[in-house]
Amino acid sequence: MNLLILSYHDPGSNTIGAVRVRKFAENIASSGSSVKVLSRVGVTSYEPGAPPVEAPGPRLDVEVPRVSRAPNVGTMAHQDWIRGQAMRLWSKARPAVVWLVRHVIVPDVEVFTMRTLFRHSRGLGKWTPQIIVVSGPPFSVFFVAQRMARQRGIPWVADYRDLWTQSGYYVLGPARRMLDTALESRLLKTVSLVTTVSQPLADEMHCAFGVRSEVVFNGYDPSDLPALTLVSNLYSGLPLRILYTGRIYEGKRDPEPLFIALASMGLGPEQVLVEFHGDNVQLVEDAAQRHGVEHLISCGPQLPHTESLALQQRADVLLLLMWNNPGESGVYTGKLFEYLGVRRPILMLGFPGGVAAELIRNRDAGVIANDPDEIAAAVSAWLEVKRETGFVPILPVTVSAGLTRQEQSERLQRLCQALISSAVERM
Repeated sequence: MNLLILSYHDPGSNTIGAVRVRKFAENIASSGSSVKVLSRVGVTSYEPGAPPVEAPGPRLDVEVPRVSRAPNVGTMAHQDWIRGQAMRLWSKARPAVVWLVRHVIVPDVEVFTMRTLFRHSRGLGKWTPQIIVVSGPPFSVFFVAQRMARQRGIPWVADYRDLWTQSGYYVLGPARRMLDTALESRLLKTVSLVTTVSQPLADEMHCAFGVRSEVVFNGYDPSDLPALTLVSNLYSGLPLRILYTGRIYEGKRDPEPLFIALASMGLGPEQVLVEFHGDNVQLVEDAAQRHGVEHLISCGPQLPHTESLALQQRADVLLLLMWNNPGESGVYTGKLFEYLGVRRPILMLGFPGGVAAELIRNRDAGVIANDPDEIAAAVSAWLEVKRETGFVPILPVTVSAGLTRQEQSERLQRLCQALISSAVERM
């Protein structure tokens, strides 16, 4: 099978969307297929036996020196001063510019990458795909896949990591939603298959657009884990270490209920330490100060994927932040599968009736709570176990059974091969 995957994200980058694409490519290629990923940085080829693409670490922003007054014109200090002034003006104007761009540009700002993708497609040379899989968001890339599939007369698959117009996170207003829904409906008239990350989302896409929809989970990759999770890998003794790795979404996925619980418990950093690594950690620091628990909180930048997994393995409890809203009912998040893969207990804050909560309950993998008293009770129980034994027990291997990325890639491969066979029969 010759499979072309389209993605806005460079498959070697350190984002959850890139990881999904990269694992599909690596695993399907390992079974003997020829796979190429077309992204905004060019064409990446995956062949059986080829080494995996390494994800780079996070980019470090360079701080511009602050100068209190304008230095002499023409000096290096003057250039730095001008740059600093420009950055301060941009920080003030940025919210308005972002709002305008998001509401005016259709379907999203990444639409300007479409020409770049078509240009990079020349890098395919004489290699001919039999099927195209496109992963989004962003959804402007879907239109590239549609056009390329039509030009080549081959089937294409729309892989939704998150939904577009049917998403509970859609924020552009009813008028824009009508426009985007019309665009999405027209787009999906030519799709051969829609894949997404949970059954409720697949059902929603089928009901909204009448398309065939299948579930392909995110999963986790055992080969990414630095070592088998053994007691010797863990931090022994107090404090109880609770870890969150990922992005903070204020008002939707934030840790305030946990901070309220910790404030009521009157604990010190020698008893409990909550670590956050990822984007928007300033929101965490602000919330911790509001509730008087900043002494229990440690914040750091986004980490490379392997370092993040190593920290998850050593933590006592893994914090999963989700939106406590029915709009989140069909969302797992890729982070959940990583957490299950490292087999550490999970404390989930979010919608208790969703698929993520159901998966955690069914596999006895942790606690789902939003009430501060319930959260405090769970933390107290884990704290008592660690105080008495030195370790919070590792979860059994059954918590992650059937959820590897290899198994999910095999499912996508079977779906693609069936579509190719059907297309050949119609010719």
